[in-house]
Amino acid sequence: MSESDSRMTTWPKAPVELPTLDGNVHVWAVRLDDTRVDLDGGRELLSPDERERVARFHFDLHRRRYLIAHIALHEILARYLPLDPAQLWFELGTNGKPKLAPALAAHGVDFNLSHSHEMALVAVNRFGEIGVDIEYARPEFKFQEIAERFFTAREVAALRGLPANLQRQAFFKCWTSKEAFLKAKGTGLSGKLDEVEITLGAPEQVRIGASVPGWSLSELTPGDGYEGALLIAGGALPAICYRWQSD
Repeated sequence: MSESDSRMTTWPKAPVELPTLDGNVHVWAVRLDDTRVDLDGGRELLSPDERERVARFHFDLHRRRYLIAHIALHEILARYLPLDPAQLWFELGTNGKPKLAPALAAHGVDFNLSHSHEMALVAVNRFGEIGVDIEYARPEFKFQEIAERFFTAREVAALRGLPANLQRQAFFKCWTSKEAFLKAKGTGLSGKLDEVEITLGAPEQVRIGASVPGWSLSELTPGDGYEGALLIAGGALPAICYRWQSD
C-alpha cells in the first residue's frame, strides 16, 4: 500500500446507510488510479456531454482520470437522490459552476468536484453553495513565485516567516482555501477571500484561517502529498469524510 493510500484509509468506507445531510457536509476522496474501476461499464453512467469530453482527451492518462472522477461523481450523487447514476445530468450555472440539471435541482443537493494528480474530492451539501479544492503539492513546484504573484503582502510575509520545511505545505493550504471559495461562487476572489491567515500551531503544524462573512472554511487532509479545503455557505458544519469505492 502506498503512503497516499495509507493516509487515505483514515477516511473510512461509507456505510450502506448514509447519515442525512441535515447538519453536516459529506466529502468523498476518490483515487483516480484505482485499477478496480470498470472504465467501460462506468462510461455508460456518463451523460452525452461528459462522454464527448472524454473523447476529446488526447492522452490515456487524462482520459482515465476524468472517467474515474465522473464515474465516482455519478455513483456518489445517486446515493443522495432517488435516481439511477446514469440518470444524472449536469449543466453550468450562471458563473460557470457545474450543477445538477434543473429537473433534478428540486432535490436540493449541491455538490462540487475537484481533482489533482491522482486524487479527487467530491463534496455534497444540501441547500447551500459549496466549494472544494484539492492540490497535489508537487515537490518541484516553484511555489514562491506563485505566492509573490497572487498572495497578499501579509500572506507572503507569513509564509516567509515559517520554517523552510513547512512553507510548501502552507502555500498549498492557502492556495486550496482561495480556490475553494472561487469554486463555491464560480467567480474570482472579489475581495472576499483575499486574506488568509497563516499560523503555526504546535507541534510545527501549519494552520489556515479566514474571516469570510457568510462562509465557513475547513481544512481537509485527503492523503499524503495532497492538501484540501472546503468552503460552505452559512455557519460551520461538520464534514464527514469517506473513501469512495466503485459499485
